[in-house]
Amino acid sequence: MKRYFLTGMALCLGFISFAQKAVDFKLNPEIGKPLKINMLMKTDVEGPQSVIMDMNMGMEMVASQKDGENFTIENTTKTIKVDIDAGMMTMSYNSEEEAADEMAKALGEQFSKIIDQKITIVMTEKGKTLDVNLPESFAGQGFDKSSFANISASLPENAVSPGESWSSSYEMTDNPLIAFVEQTSTYREESAEGYVIDVEGKMKDGSDNEIGSVKGHYILDKTTHFTKNAVLTTSIEVQGTKVVSDITMSVD
Repeated sequence: MKRYFLTGMALCLGFISFAQKAVDFKLNPEIGKPLKINMLMKTDVEGPQSVIMDMNMGMEMVASQKDGENFTIENTTKTIKVDIDAGMMTMSYNSEEEAADEMAKALGEQFSKIIDQKITIVMTEKGKTLDVNLPESFAGQGFDKSSFANISASLPENAVSPGESWSSSYEMTDNPLIAFVEQTSTYREESAEGYVIDVEGKMKDGSDNEIGSVKGHYILDKTTHFTKNAVLTTSIEVQGTKVVSDITMSVD
C-alpha cells in the first residue's frame, strides 16, 4: 500500500510539473508551405443607420522567407462572401457565384478587386508586425493594415508558465478613428489542440481616450506556435455609433 501511495504521489507531482512547464513562444512556420485561412467577421453597427454585415473570407497564406528573426508572410484572398442587412435593404455577394441581381453586381464591383491580390506582412518570431504592404485595390473596401496584423498572437519575450501575462501595444497608422491598442495577453493552458492565449485590450484615439475594447483568445500550434484558431470580439463607440465585430479565424 505504501509503495502504491508513493507511486501515486510521484505521478501526481510529475503531472503538476508538466502542467506548469514554461514555454518560450517563437513563431516557426514552415517556409514555402501554403496554409488555408478562413476568417468570418460578423459586424453589428448600432446608430442612426444600423447595419449588420457578415463577411467570410477564404485566404491562402505562405511564409515565403525568413531573414534573421523576421518572417515575410504572403497572404492572398481567394474567395469572399458578404451578406448585408441595412434594415429596409439587404444584399449579398459571393465571389464563387455569378451575381443574381443589381445589388450583388454592385458589391461584386467593390469586393472583386481584392480577389487574388497579395498582402505582404513582415513579422518577428515574437508575433510583432513590422510592416504590412496592402495593395491599392484594398483602399475604400473597409480594410486597413491593422485588419491583417492580428494573424498571430503577440508573444512574450521570455518563457512563460500557465497564468502568466505580458503586455504589448501597436499603432493603427492608417485608421482614422483608432490611434493605438494596448493589450494584455495571458498564457492560459496547454490543451489537446494547442497552446491557449487569452487577450484583452483597449483601443484609444489620438488624445489617449479609450474608445473601444478587444477580447478573445488564440490557440497556437504546438510545433510552429502559429495560430490554429482565434476568436476575437472588438467593440468601438464614436459619436453615438457603436460597432461590434466578432472575428473567428481558423488555419489549416
